[in-house]
Amino acid sequence: MIHDDLTELLMRRIRVKSDVAAEEIEDLVQACIKDLEIGGVYVTDLEEPLCKQAIKLYCKAHYGYDKDNEKFGAAYAALK
Repeated sequence: MIHDDLTELLMRRIRVKSDVAAEEIEDLVQACIKDLEIGGVYVTDLEEPLCKQAIKLYCKAHYGYDKDNEKFGAAYAALK
């Protein structure tokens, strides 16, 4: 379960406000956690600073159609 505080933080970072976006962001967090696990990183604390940063970068890379998506994806891959 994703804490509402994390969802709200991510919504501010991605600069969205709608409830529909919150659902999509929660799905992205779950996808990020699975992607990290596939890479051998097991998330035990969503509030851990490196984990939180990885989630922020993953969401920025996969949400919307921003010109910086590739940059955020590369930063996520490097952190992972």
